[in-house]
Amino acid sequence: MGISKQDDGTYKVDSESSKGKFYTVDLNRMTCTCPHFRTRLQRIHGMCKHMEAVKDKFEGRDSESYENIIAYVKSKWEVDSIELIKKFSEEAVDDLISRGELIEYRGKIRILS
Repeated sequence: MGISKQDDGTYKVDSESSKGKFYTVDLNRMTCTCPHFRTRLQRIHGMCKHMEAVKDKFEGRDSESYENIIAYVKSKWEVDSIELIKKFSEEAVDDLISRGELIEYRGKIRILS
């Protein structure tokens, strides 16, 4: 899902189902222009997949960030937990640990092989 930040602070998110179509996400107002959000989720203050994707990217929790973290750990074989969290984000590192892609032991993080 392609995401690009706009000059007004909103995000343009590519539709997964319709090539060339996009939706506008505003995390400050917690809105999206997709039909699912506008017809269902807006009433219950829910978040659609476009909003979740922008939030994840903003927090460094997207697939590109995960790949960068894994590549960094692989290049060093073992990394201090605090170093990795400072370089990337605690949420992203925790996600990879909970998914079983990284292992933390005694303050050090390694690739789970």
